[in-house]
Amino acid sequence: MSLSADENGGAGAMRAAAAPLTGHSRPGLTVGILLCPGFPLMSLSCIVESLRHAGDIGDRSRPIHCRWDILGDPGSRIESSCGLSFAPTCGYAEPDIFDYVFLIGGLLSRSDEVPLRHRRYLRAAHRGGITVAGVCTGVFLLAQERLLTDRTACLHPFHRDEFQRAFPGIRVTTHQDFSVKDGVITTPGGLSNLGLMTALIERHLGQDRATKTAHQLTLPERAGSSEFDKAVLSPHVRVSDPRVQMALLMAETDGWATLCVGDIARRLGLSERHFSRLFAQHVGVPPKAWLLRQKLDEAKRLLTDSHRSVTSVAYATGFSSCAHFSQAFYKHFGIYPSRSRQTTSEAMAMAMERQL
Repeated sequence: MSLSADENGGAGAMRAAAAPLTGHSRPGLTVGILLCPGFPLMSLSCIVESLRHAGDIGDRSRPIHCRWDILGDPGSRIESSCGLSFAPTCGYAEPDIFDYVFLIGGLLSRSDEVPLRHRRYLRAAHRGGITVAGVCTGVFLLAQERLLTDRTACLHPFHRDEFQRAFPGIRVTTHQDFSVKDGVITTPGGLSNLGLMTALIERHLGQDRATKTAHQLTLPERAGSSEFDKAVLSPHVRVSDPRVQMALLMAETDGWATLCVGDIARRLGLSERHFSRLFAQHVGVPPKAWLLRQKLDEAKRLLTDSHRSVTSVAYATGFSSCAHFSQAFYKHFGIYPSRSRQTTSEAMAMAMERQL
C-alpha cells in the first residue's frame, strides 16, 4: 500500500524506517504499535511479551515467528503513565508490512498531545485493509476517527461512563476481553490483552504456540505464596494446568456478570463436562460454584464501596432478578444485601467515632 502526499503530511513522513517484510523474511504475525502520551505500561508489556514467547522456541526470544515495532518519529520519546519513556524502534512504516496496528491510548487528560501522524497512520492502515486495534483509551481515539460506527466498544468499566457521554451512539461492553468486527478491534487493555493476543497467535501461528504463550505468562505452581498471589489470586487458584489457569484468567478479565461455564469451555476447546471435571480437580470446587462466589464477593464490594441500589448491584453482577440475588446473598453470607450495607455503614461510623 502506498500513501499519498496528503496522508504523509509531507514527503516521506510515513516512509518505512525498517526494510519491508516480504517473501520468506516475513514472520507469521507482525504488529505495529502506536503509543500515546501517558500510556499504561501493562498494556504494552502484555502485547510484546505474548509475541516474544510465541515468536521462538523456549525462552530464546528471537523474533522468528513474530515481529513487533513501536512506531513514531525518529528521535522522539513516548512517556508512559509510570514515567518510563520509550523511543520508537521504527518510523511510520508502510502499514501493509503489518498484520495489525495497535494504538495504545494514554491519559485522557493528555489526549491533545497525541501526535497527528498517529491519527493519519491509523486512518491509512484502516483504509488499506489492515486490522487496527484500540487498546485502553485508544478506543476513544478510534471513536474520534469514526472507526466504531456500527461496532461495539470494549472498555474497562472505569472509562464506560465518560465514553458514553462522549459517544452516546456507540454500543459499549465492559464484560469481554476484546471485541472484533470488520477489521477493528477494541480491548480494555491490561490483562485483557493476554486474551486478545492468545486468540491472534492461535489464528496466525496455531494452537500450540498460543498454548505455549498462555503457559509462559501464567503463574507456576510453587510452595510459597507471594504477596501478589495473596492480593490477586485466592490460594486455591494457584494451579498447574494451563487450561484451568487460562479459564481463571478469562474470569478475572471478562468480569463475572456475563460469563457461563459453557462459554469458557468452548473457548478452551473442551466439552462443558470435561472442563467442569478438570476445574473441580484443580480448584477444589465446580466452576459454577466458583463463579457464583466471585459474583457474590463483587456484589458485596459494590454494596460497601458504592451508593448503587441493591437492584442495580444485582443486575451489575449478573443475577436475573433482585429476589434471586437476595436469596443467593443470604444463603452465602447469612445476611440480606440491604442489611449487609446497613451493618457495614454502622460499623464504619462506630470506627470513626472511636478515632475521634
